[in-house]
Amino acid sequence: MRFDGVLSGWNHAAGYGSIRPAGGGDELFVALGAFPTDGLGPRLDEPLSFEVVTGRDGRKQAVNLKRLPAGAHAMALREATGVGHARVQRAHRKRRLGLAAGAVVTVMLVMGGVHWWPHGSPADVPPAMRR
Repeated sequence: MRFDGVLSGWNHAAGYGSIRPAGGGDELFVALGAFPTDGLGPRLDEPLSFEVVTGRDGRKQAVNLKRLPAGAHAMALREATGVGHARVQRAHRKRRLGLAAGAVVTVMLVMGGVHWWPHGSPADVPPAMRR
């Protein structure tokens, strides 16, 4: 039997994450090998269709994942209730903050490694070239 849900967490270094079923319930473990081999990596909040099996360790896990169209994303989020929806909102906020922090660090690294004045320091610039 197939279920729908969204990818609620992902550890890129370890290659596994969790899926929140659209109808509610406990999150399920999912491994990288369960994703389709279409060249796209896992993306947070991505709508997915999956089957559930019990793994060797006794935990339920998602297998045979299929990517759902973008319209299914909004429906899956609407069906998620309570804590799950708040978690999605936190994930969006973290992603935005992470991108902003990455941009700041990049600018700082670039500024630190580039000399902004053509002849050493601003004091060394001839008066005719100053604005």
